[in-house]
Amino acid sequence: MATIVSGHLPLDAFALSETFATIPDLRVEGAPVGAAGNRATMPLLWAQTDADDLTATLAQDPTVTAVEELRRTGNRHFYRMVWTPEVHCCMNILLQSQGLLLQSQATSSQWRVDILYPDREVLRQANESCERFGLSLTIDAIRSLDSDQRTQWGLTSVQHRTLTRACQQGYFQVPREIGLDELAQQIGISHQALSERLRRGHDTLINATLSGTDPILSTDTPVTSSL
Repeated sequence: MATIVSGHLPLDAFALSETFATIPDLRVEGAPVGAAGNRATMPLLWAQTDADDLTATLAQDPTVTAVEELRRTGNRHFYRMVWTPEVHCCMNILLQSQGLLLQSQATSSQWRVDILYPDREVLRQANESCERFGLSLTIDAIRSLDSDQRTQWGLTSVQHRTLTRACQQGYFQVPREIGLDELAQQIGISHQALSERLRRGHDTLINATLSGTDPILSTDTPVTSSL
């Protein structure tokens, strides 16, 4: 049964810890990655910061072999990355030649990842590999694809991604760092559709957290455990 694992890693256990030490307001999001034998990589990266020297800082990071800026829009940068063998090794441990890195995001505190495994056996192998090589991945949630596509706190995967993106872009800051129109354009939906999605997500999240109801996860889901 296909399984999605949501978890987080320390920066120094994966990548870009020195870059974040230099540019603490940096936010990073990797493109989805599929394992391919021992060639699992994370070649494409979105980065957001107001710093002017991001490209030069990335080039000096000890986890980066080469970096090329493909596009820049305001304070958002799109990069092609070449990582060191150590980062590739971490990717291979996590994906086990069969996993899919659905989402990877980093701030100055940690990397957050969502990994799709084809079955629980591959997840078990990833668990054993993390223990063997000392890779510290803390699991926040595990869910099966037959669990009504719900994430922790009862959000659908789309609502979860949308609320996460809105938070990362500063939509909930006071004052707001991004407006609804610009956020909708980034996500690729209409202003009205985004407004309705945010309202539904807020309603679900508030009901789940204030009413004391349990997160909607599969019945065998361990939460806040570590690999």
